[in-house]
Amino acid sequence: MNKKLILNFVGVCINFYLLPLVFRNTSNDVMMMLIVMPLITIVLGVLYTYMVQPHWIYPVVVALLFIPTMWLYYSISAWIFAIIHFLSFIVGCLVGIIAKNMTKSTKSSYLEN
Repeated sequence: MNKKLILNFVGVCINFYLLPLVFRNTSNDVMMMLIVMPLITIVLGVLYTYMVQPHWIYPVVVALLFIPTMWLYYSISAWIFAIIHFLSFIVGCLVGIIAKNMTKSTKSSYLEN
């Protein structure tokens, strides 16, 4: 397995498994789950796309990694957040693809001049 992919995998695990421990039973718990965690997932999606060639299965893996946290930290009603993280990761991948293409076109136009 690629080192960069493992680093991204570790980031996803930290986001899903360690971050909720920090914010457990606080007033910021809802804010973290609704805003911070999906934003981190988007950033990880951008980094994933920037580091390796994106593959369709990895966003599914991200969503599947969230599912055990429903029983660990939340309730079964948090299943919608697996979908939210799946979509957030896809948005991050799309932003990463756009950024990667823009940097390639900027480099090529810079080299042509």
